Amino acid sequence: MNGKDNRRPDHLHRRIRGTQFMASFVERFTDLAGRRSPLCLGLDPSEELLGQWGLENDAEGLRRFCGTVLEAAGDLVAVVKPQMGFFERLGPKGLNELAVATAQIRSQGSLCLIDAKRGDVAGTMEGYAVAMLGAGSGFGGDAVTVSAYLGFGALQPMFSRAITLGAGVFVVVQSSNPDGRLLQDARHPDGRTVAEALADDITAFNASQGAGIGVLGAVVGATIDPAATAIIDRLPQALILAPGVGAQGANMAEVGTKFRSAQGRVLPSVSRAILRHGPSLVGLRDAIERYREAAWSACDAEPSLAVS
Repeated sequence: MNGKDNRRPDHLHRRIRGTQFMASFVERFTDLAGRRSPLCLGLDPSEELLGQWGLENDAEGLRRFCGTVLEAAGDLVAVVKPQMGFFERLGPKGLNELAVATAQIRSQGSLCLIDAKRGDVAGTMEGYAVAMLGAGSGFGGDAVTVSAYLGFGALQPMFSRAITLGAGVFVVVQSSNPDGRLLQDARHPDGRTVAEALADDITAFNASQGAGIGVLGAVVGATIDPAATAIIDRLPQALILAPGVGAQGANMAEVGTKFRSAQGRVLPSVSRAILRHGPSLVGLRDAIERYREAAWSACDAEPSLAVS
């Protein structure tokens, strides 16, 4: 074991003229990553996984699945990432289970990153922002993923709420699925790819808010071609969510190599490669511990471990 302190940390706060404020998502992640590792655990209650676990494909199955995964995770991981689509597919009952899961994630001291990939006109984004971000919102997320297909500027309501609440927003830049490449590699008149332009937009926004890591993060798949990793250098003030470790083919050793210039700012995300070890609590916890040790090694610039 790494030997780092895994006890639930006290919530970080700032005091300004006697008033207490929650620390930013970046500050909380940095603290938790040092205690629990930077591993982001994907919470994906798909119909396929529920069936493999012997659970019914209904709201009760979702509750039992999420409860078991989160019990296994305990205080081991910094971030848990519920995939919203797997809850939405069951309608209102599924969304209620998402709210239950996000509350449990937060109660365990982890950060809840809702993987919603929402993107719409500004007025509609205001509604999504109120629904997703903050302890008093509909789902209580600490961070959320968004898509900029309707324009980077249209996402401003989500950015503004994140700044106000100390939350985080991760903009899809270079996704882990091959289907996204054609669009993301398309070129602007100035020669930049769509992905490069989005990375530049994120960097400009974060720089406008001050020095250091900003409120906007980027989604860059761990499956990214090694020849395309220059995109990471365009994101010097951003946390980077790196999905695709495990079932999609990437491993932690590759994360350590490809994202070396972003050491300390990477959230390597693993879902199915861990979840397939359920419903055994022991199996799930062992898998989580293996991946979090590998994440510590890869993201702390120590010798990387390839985990499958």
